[in-house]
Amino acid sequence: MTHIINVLKGVVIGIANAIPGVSGGTMMVIMKVFDRLLGAVTLNLKKLKENFVFLLTILLGMGIGVFLSAKVLSVCFEKYFVQTQFFFMGVVLGSLPMIYRIATEKKKFSAVHIIPFLIGVGTIIGVTIASMSMGTNTAHDSLNVGTFFYLAIISVVAAAAMIMPGLSGSLVLLILGGYQTVIQAVDDMNIPILIPVAVGIIIGVVLCAKLITICLKKWYRGTYAVILGLICGSFYAIWPREDPGTEGSADFAFNMTGIIAIIIGIIGVMLPLSMDLIDKKKNNSANENKAVTE
Repeated sequence: MTHIINVLKGVVIGIANAIPGVSGGTMMVIMKVFDRLLGAVTLNLKKLKENFVFLLTILLGMGIGVFLSAKVLSVCFEKYFVQTQFFFMGVVLGSLPMIYRIATEKKKFSAVHIIPFLIGVGTIIGVTIASMSMGTNTAHDSLNVGTFFYLAIISVVAAAAMIMPGLSGSLVLLILGGYQTVIQAVDDMNIPILIPVAVGIIIGVVLCAKLITICLKKWYRGTYAVILGLICGSFYAIWPREDPGTEGSADFAFNMTGIIAIIIGIIGVMLPLSMDLIDKKKNNSANENKAVTE
């Protein structure tokens, strides 16, 4: 039964990781598997052997979740591009209060943290402008040497974001121009495209798990100031624009499609806020039960 529950937890985490703006790391925390996953993902063969079944069940569930989500998201991008982008922006906006609370749970930000925040914002805007000028937002369906290294590198960065509570790995992929390529490849089961993505994710998770732990331990607020900057800058990256290389893409216009997109964006805002509220209630209930027991 434990293994089935872990698979189901993995499915939820996989779905979260497939939606830009929804944090797979936060979902891992909510599902009570974050600490064990971070400790299990290591080059220590003894620890890997001890946690092999646990990792296998979680990864199996995540794969199922990503695959199911890719089917839906591929259609959304092709037929409802503006509405889908607004949904993602809504989810990002709704996630900000939760991420800010996580960032300041130990101590509030100070004036000096404006600098890493602005670095985060500037990085995203700069990367977005560069990716648009170089055409990296075009979805790739075939593999060459350049595409292999491009997908592997952005997957390393996305994997690091994926395990960070409050940050979305798929949002990073979207910002770096590889999201639609990956979603389409999963939907089509395009194995050549998925190989460099898998290589990048494995490298990113293994190498960055320890690094992220160190950053959060030594520079907690500074790290989250950069993260908040990256997320705020992502609104510029996600804003719907027409791209000749992206099927179904279009500019936002204040017409019926635009009005529907705004409504869907509001629904997107409510999603992480609702999840955060549920998590708060669970924590309050657990604390009350603990107090009664004591």
